[in-house]
Amino acid sequence: MWMLSFLPDSILLYAIFAVIASGVGLYVLGMFLGYFPSLILYRRPIGILSTLLIVAGVYFYGSYDTEMKWRARVAEVQAKVEEYKKESDDANTKLEAKSKEKQKVRVEYYAQVKERIVEKAVQIDAKCELDPEVPKLINAAATNPLSKGTVTIEEIKK
Repeated sequence: MWMLSFLPDSILLYAIFAVIASGVGLYVLGMFLGYFPSLILYRRPIGILSTLLIVAGVYFYGSYDTEMKWRARVAEVQAKVEEYKKESDDANTKLEAKSKEKQKVRVEYYAQVKERIVEKAVQIDAKCELDPEVPKLINAAATNPLSKGTVTIEEIKK
């Protein structure tokens, strides 16, 4: 049956209608054979054959209709997938921009803390005493600036 998918739909539909039409034509022919005494013997076989053709044609038409409905559903789902894919790409772009902004804040924060450590290193080394500012600097270097919420550069300089 999958081989029929290579045929255009219109040709397949015409073939189905041809089977139904030939069944109906044979049925009408079989009814007229009853009026000719010499051909009356062929009436029953032609009637059986015409009935089989009509039933087969209607069955094929039902299968064709079901196949077309499934194809329409597949096309609808594929359209939705494309739409969701576009939305996903937009969301990923936004997420990447947000991530870059957070990374930028982290880098700026760590750079400010390193500068303060360098500034205080001279004082720390000169006295060989632990300045009360040193633990604050080390703690500031070890914390994530985004875990406290948004941290501004002015807060880092304090």
